[in-house]
Amino acid sequence: DAKRLRPAAMMQLLKKMASLRLSLAGMAALAVVAVAAAGRNGIDTAYAAIPIGVLIVNLIAALATNRSFRTQTGLLVFHVGLLLVFLLAGLTVLSRFDGHVEVVQGGEFAAQAVEIEEQGWLHSGRLDRVHFVQGPIRVDYLPGLRRRATRSAIEVANGGGGVEPLTIGDRDTAVLGGYRFAATFNKGFAVIVGWQGHDGRVQYGSIHFPSYPENDWNQRIDWTTPAGEALVLELQLGEPPIRPNETWTLGRTDLPFTLRVTGGSDAVLAAGESLAVAGGHVSVEALRLWMGYRVDYLPLLPWMLAAAFLAIGGLALHYRSHYLRPAKSAQRSHPVKGGMLDVTAA
Repeated sequence: DAKRLRPAAMMQLLKKMASLRLSLAGMAALAVVAVAAAGRNGIDTAYAAIPIGVLIVNLIAALATNRSFRTQTGLLVFHVGLLLVFLLAGLTVLSRFDGHVEVVQGGEFAAQAVEIEEQGWLHSGRLDRVHFVQGPIRVDYLPGLRRRATRSAIEVANGGGGVEPLTIGDRDTAVLGGYRFAATFNKGFAVIVGWQGHDGRVQYGSIHFPSYPENDWNQRIDWTTPAGEALVLELQLGEPPIRPNETWTLGRTDLPFTLRVTGGSDAVLAAGESLAVAGGHVSVEALRLWMGYRVDYLPLLPWMLAAAFLAIGGLALHYRSHYLRPAKSAQRSHPVKGGMLDVTAA
């Protein structure tokens, strides 16, 4: 008797887990988490995996307890496709990555420079395997500062010891190490500076000024030297590239410029000049451009799309077998009845 009761109790549990109320509760919870996460309210998107997990269990239980789901091909394909969609969606939110980074022309991509916006709990973190060098940047503008095509050239190291040139634009992205790099509207000027401390060590780096031309009126930034002195740097272009009433291209780095330094030390420096500050010397080397990229990791999206099409196909098959065929059968059994009466009457 105990052995007979166990399968019955298990079936009762499965029926409860297959409840339509549980389905509705899971969908409502998923909608709440999705809206809250989209609103940047401090809620991690990965929490969506919890209601998705509930929906997966609910759907498996429904397949196990509802015989019609298993015996009707269309319904079976639909529910299997839906199950795959939920499963892949759950894995996506747990393994996803979303961030952004700025890379200066002539500089190498650095994984530690990426600012993380969202990262799934199961994300493995393989950005350090991505290697590329930023090349020339070209952004076309129409009169009135209306942005057109963006062309950001990069050189990616290949397995043979060489490099492969790629161009990232408004629609063209690059998938490197599984991560998708997409150019954004965020770009601007950078100044390469050198630092020589009193200990003799020399360092070089780039200082990125606010996005251009959106902030052409405010090319200022706060900067703290390696020795800890707080300075304000202002980029002054001797020949601004903007042509408000003409078509123009942002891309030149041979423009005349000076760097105004205020704070603990005040000076205006041109390329090749240096300034003594607390703890060492700052030198101005060259003008460059930087490009902003969005970095995301969503490798399961194509499979999720395929699963969605599978579910749609199963639903179409179900409706076809239940509504179209009976209608055709009815037309075959009755349509000539009137015709036969007409012939007999004739």
